[in-house]
Amino acid sequence: MLRNYIIIGIRNLKKHGLYSLVNVLGMSMGIAFFSLLFLIVKNELSYDDFHIDPKRTYRVVEVIDSQDIGERSASVPIPLGPTIKDLYPNYIERSVRFFNDQTYSHMLFVNGKQYNEKNLYFTDSDFFKVFDFPMILGNKRTALSEPQSIIITTKIAQKYFGNENPLGKKILYENKYYLTVTGVVDKTNLPTHLNFDQLISFSTLSITNKDIIHNNEWVWNPCWTYILLKKGVKPEELEADFEVLFQDGSKFPDFIRDYVQLYLQPIREIHLYSDLDFEMSPNGDYMYIYIFSAIALMVLIIAAINFMNLSAVRYSTRIREVGIRKAIGADQSELIVQFLIEAGILSVCSMFGALIFMEILFPHIYQILGDEKLLFRDLENQSLIFFVGGSGVFVGALASFYPMYYLSGVRPLEGLNVTRTMGRKQKKFRKWSVIVQFVIAIFLLFSTYVSKQQLNLMKKAYLGFNTENIVVIPLGEVRYSPYKFDKLKEQFLEIDGVESVTGIDEVLGVWVQNYPFSINKGDVRTSSTFYSALKVRDDFENVFNLQLVAGHHFSEEKKASIHEILINEAMVKHLGLDHPKDAIGLGIYSENGKEQIIGVLKDFHYEPIHKEIGPFIIDVNNWESARSYLTKYMAIRLSSDKSWEQVKPFMLAKWTKIIPYRLMDSFFLQDKVEASYKKEERLAKVSLIFSIIGVIIANLGLFGLASFITVQKNKEIAIRKALGMENLEAMLFISKEFFILIGSACLIAWPISYLGMRLWLENFPKTITIGIGVYIFSGGVTLLLTLVTVSYHVIKAAFKNPVEDLKANR
Repeated sequence: MLRNYIIIGIRNLKKHGLYSLVNVLGMSMGIAFFSLLFLIVKNELSYDDFHIDPKRTYRVVEVIDSQDIGERSASVPIPLGPTIKDLYPNYIERSVRFFNDQTYSHMLFVNGKQYNEKNLYFTDSDFFKVFDFPMILGNKRTALSEPQSIIITTKIAQKYFGNENPLGKKILYENKYYLTVTGVVDKTNLPTHLNFDQLISFSTLSITNKDIIHNNEWVWNPCWTYILLKKGVKPEELEADFEVLFQDGSKFPDFIRDYVQLYLQPIREIHLYSDLDFEMSPNGDYMYIYIFSAIALMVLIIAAINFMNLSAVRYSTRIREVGIRKAIGADQSELIVQFLIEAGILSVCSMFGALIFMEILFPHIYQILGDEKLLFRDLENQSLIFFVGGSGVFVGALASFYPMYYLSGVRPLEGLNVTRTMGRKQKKFRKWSVIVQFVIAIFLLFSTYVSKQQLNLMKKAYLGFNTENIVVIPLGEVRYSPYKFDKLKEQFLEIDGVESVTGIDEVLGVWVQNYPFSINKGDVRTSSTFYSALKVRDDFENVFNLQLVAGHHFSEEKKASIHEILINEAMVKHLGLDHPKDAIGLGIYSENGKEQIIGVLKDFHYEPIHKEIGPFIIDVNNWESARSYLTKYMAIRLSSDKSWEQVKPFMLAKWTKIIPYRLMDSFFLQDKVEASYKKEERLAKVSLIFSIIGVIIANLGLFGLASFITVQKNKEIAIRKALGMENLEAMLFISKEFFILIGSACLIAWPISYLGMRLWLENFPKTITIGIGVYIFSGGVTLLLTLVTVSYHVIKAAFKNPVEDLKANR
């Protein structure tokens, strides 16, 4: 019996070949792209969920807040980890620190080759007792227990040693210290915010940098620290007891103790919910997960409505068949089974089609949208079956709804009166299904336009200084040799195409540090507050050309004093001063002692444009200062008539002559600034790809629907043409219904889209104005594609000889 139903179903689907093909194609695309996006969402939601006990694993974060100024830091002081483990043995089972010496890259020498590696960290020996990265070679218990031990990933092992066994191999670190490879871990495709390639035992610091280990530094907070709570311990209990730590006078110094708070952050929430200062790696954003999920559902809904609509059209041509079968004795249950089997065949074909789409498109889509290169074959079978199979069953069930509850219930006499039945039962259903499809498609087009315009605004926005033609060179350990910095600067300035050179402690426009300052207001000195600040060399102005509104820049005639400071307009407001000139001469205390404000700069974006401009300080850090090692980067402005390709060989030659033991790293400041817009760029790409897919699926359904509508109108058009209607009038008559549907969809979609995008734009300090262009774009593209889609059937019906249809319908 089942075999007969299947055979009949296949014959019926072949009979309606156009509708069946469009059905399968649209549904396959909908399922494929829905599944792709939700697999990416699932990957985002699974970050750091594979560890030993992620529910008990937390990161310790530090908040320093004074007068609403300070920092929210993902890192904490170096001694904090072992201190709280010893102080709270009833709460904490393990603690693990990560430290990168606040260096952009580390120099390694392996098998005669030099490498500058970014993702290198020192970490504690309990690393594998908290984090469950699979170890391919080596012993987890002892791999990090001894000084000068290093663990590398499979990627690095292949890069350094090829197919050789790396265990026991030597790596020269910073041209001074030999490290022994004691393990290889595989973190391929493991979703984690711990973005490391190499891990050195923390005890190695007692050899490479004794001061860091032995100095009991509780202000500087460069260490990412994680703890594993004991079973049954709630994080709130430990947070409440942190007060004991602050009461110890040997820990946090007096000037910040009242402003420091420590919190525990669940490791599984870091990737999507954390937006702190000094994150270990760029994180995702939960808001975009909601947006991506909504887009995926919208595409699936378009596919489902398309499938249901075309199924209704296809089944509607079989009302006479249903009436005849009912008249000769078929009952409703038999018809329901028949229709379910036909919908099931289409669903199965669509699922296979979706898998083909995914196999072809997945690497390209994930490479555009994802953070890593994940191959289609690497996906979990359970996830794949769930998303593809579940969405296929869902859409198939919707498609079978119409025949099950409408066609199967048609009475024999009603089934024979096809014209009356179709006119009464189908019109509203067809109209609203098309409108809903295009409301979603227009919303996707609207959001694509707005997100792209916002991204362009951010990329083109003037930060307050020109980021073009600025090359940044990380200095590494060169920062500990101020004479080498001066020699490099002198040599670089001799190169044709180099305009100016300066030194900075962080990358302006991308990230900056916070330093404690206290202000002299008359006879009153404020308490120390952590302000965003940049430590610079005295020739800083020649590279960045910041606009001055009061006072003067650092002296160009002679080396600037380490006691000179520049502030921005936001700092003037923060100090309660009426005019920038009132700040000139004001005293500020820093680690250099008493300093003086010599100039006020027009507000500029010292961090990415996502963030509001707050009080900011620029402090001279000449090499005579005891903290000259804070010059971590060299910033070089190139002349506009020379390209980097022309200048770079000369700079490499001079660098190699002065610093032969280290490769020269470099990057463009403009590239780093634009990299901070990754989330917005990702949204723009998602919106673009899926709005195109949504519109294509919607128009696939419209193509089949146009065929059905024009066939139904053939007789009416023939009569009108016989009475004198012109071909152009006939085309407008047929197209009128589609114009009304698209117009209705626009009127519904536009206000919804506007409200949704206004809500999204509230996350940015500077936003675009949603003008008429987005309405013209979303409505115009939809209308244009609709005309292209229905034009074949409309033109064919309009120019057809009316005699043919009049004879065919006699």
